Amino acid sequence: MPDTVERVVAGTATGATGREDADKDGVPDWTEVMACGTARCASPTTDSAGDGIPDYARILTCGSAACYTDNTDSNRNGVPRWASVVICGTTECATGHEDYDADGVSDAIQLAACVKPRGDLASTGQAIAIWLIIAFAVGLIVTGVMLARKRALFAAAVRPSGIA
Repeated sequence: MPDTVERVVAGTATGATGREDADKDGVPDWTEVMACGTARCASPTTDSAGDGIPDYARILTCGSAACYTDNTDSNRNGVPRWASVVICGTTECATGHEDYDADGVSDAIQLAACVKPRGDLASTGQAIAIWLIIAFAVGLIVTGVMLARKRALFAAAVRPSGIA
């Protein structure tokens, strides 16, 4: 962690552990300082692109919350480029064994689990659209059958009974 970032996080160039999280949002303070300048600015849930990669990770990886960082693993260690930046500060420094919260699950796995591949989103949207069309069609058929039955009942009610 750069000394300037450590000074913001801990007040000195040698006091930070890398595990500080002043706002308890799950994003380490040093990561927030690198992304936006303070230890209380990055949100783990703000995701402008809707693919599971938080905006602060995009800012760290490519300088903008709107860039597409994808899941490229540039050093073939199983950690996506953007997740490596979030874990340790560069696109190729994470080993895949880091465990910031000491829960027994690697940080890389936890971060990668949040990502929604763009292809799955498209097929999910397509499936939803198909089911909506089917539901609409069934609704039209049921309405048509009900109206036809009411018309037949109305016609029978107004038909002359044949009394002489």
